[in-house]
Amino acid sequence: MAIDPRAEQAFGSEAEAYERHRPGWPGEAVARALGCLGLGPESEVVDLAAGTGKLTRELIPLVGRVIAVEPSADMRRALAAAVPAAETLDGTAETIPLPDSSVDGLFAAEAFHWFATREAVAEIARVVRPGGGVALLWNMHQLGGDPWQAEAFATLGEIGAPAPGQLGRHELERWGQAFEGAPFDSFEEFSVPHEQRTDVPGLVEHILTWSHLRVLDDAKRDELRRELLSVLEREHPSPGDVVISYRARLYCARRTRGART
Repeated sequence: MAIDPRAEQAFGSEAEAYERHRPGWPGEAVARALGCLGLGPESEVVDLAAGTGKLTRELIPLVGRVIAVEPSADMRRALAAAVPAAETLDGTAETIPLPDSSVDGLFAAEAFHWFATREAVAEIARVVRPGGGVALLWNMHQLGGDPWQAEAFATLGEIGAPAPGQLGRHELERWGQAFEGAPFDSFEEFSVPHEQRTDVPGLVEHILTWSHLRVLDDAKRDELRRELLSVLEREHPSPGDVVISYRARLYCARRTRGART
C-alpha cells in the first residue's frame, strides 16, 4: 500500500486523534466474522493496515495470536501503546512480512479500499492458510435528516464531499474485481448497528479524522474546526451528549484449498 507523503505526514500528526475520535468495532460483528471463518482461541490472525489497533484490541481476547501490520510508524507507536499484547510489524498489503501459509485469517478494517488490487489479494492469499479466510470491515455512518447534520455539511461545503476513490468504498462492486481468480470462496455479507458517544468538540474532531480532510493544511483545518464548533454548538440539540450512529459492514470469505496464486 503506497502512502502519499501528505497522508503520511497527516497520519503522524493525527494518530492520537484517530485513536481518540474514531469508532471501535462491536463485539457481535467481530465474533460473527470469526465464526464465519471458523476461527477461534487457537487461531493466528493478521490485522492488516491496523492503524491504532481499533480492531486489534477486539481480536486479542478471542484468538491465540494477533499480528498487526501497519505502514505508518506513528500509527504503530500508538497501536503498540494501546494494544501491547499484539505483535506489531511494519508492512503493507503488497509486502506482508510473514511466511507463506502462516496465519489462519486476515482482517482489514476501514482499509481494503486503499489497496483493492490483485497484487494485494495475491499477497493476502499467500500468507493465509488454505481453509482459513479473510474478513473486510467498514464502519458506515447512518445519517438521518437532522438539521445539525445539514448545517455541518453546509459548513464543510465541497471539502466535505468524499474523494472519488472513497465513494461506495464498502460495496462489493467497488473492490470485488480484485478477488477475481483468487483462491477464495464467495463473500458472505452482514452488518451490525452500533453507536459512538461523544460531545460536540469530540464530534468535530471525529469529522476532521475523515480521510479526505486529513491532508488539509493546518490553517484550513483550524478554520474548519472553529466553524464547525460554532455551528454545532448552536444547532445540535444536546451538545454535551452526541450519538454517532453506524452500521458495521462485514464481508467474509474462506480461502480454498487449491493451489495458491
